[in-house]
Amino acid sequence: MRQAVEAQVLNPHCELGEHGLRQILTDVIEEVRQSVNQDIDGAEILHSLLNASWLQSLLKVYECLQRHLRDSPAPALDYASGLSLQVLIDIRALPGCSEEAKELYRLLRQPHMQALLSAHDTVAQRDFEPVLPPMPEDLPDDEEATRIVCLVKNKQPL
Repeated sequence: MRQAVEAQVLNPHCELGEHGLRQILTDVIEEVRQSVNQDIDGAEILHSLLNASWLQSLLKVYECLQRHLRDSPAPALDYASGLSLQVLIDIRALPGCSEEAKELYRLLRQPHMQALLSAHDTVAQRDFEPVLPPMPEDLPDDEEATRIVCLVKNKQPL
């Protein structure tokens, strides 16, 4: 068991899986239990520490966070504002709208809702920063350090 744990520690790219840390902890607890039976110094304290409920809970939280980082949720669609505009066009084309359709039309036309949908699309498309122009190719190579600064205002390079 110790060799398997050491191999996993030495290989940082090793995936532990959903229950990997809990399995390692279970194996360590079993090895410590055998050490307690052999009356090795400090093994009983280590055994009680590894069996602590707070440590078990902490490992469960850690595994959930790792699973979330690995399988981060993706948005259902990345064009919510476009879909909203299409819904507005469709509602406007209806001959006799119900009160619910009129309320939906009013809600979707509000500036706060449009801003929310636009923010959603920006996050969904991961479009957080403006696209910077490419580096000029005629930079002198003999200078010690060169800094190029690009000023951007309202997504427009200055």
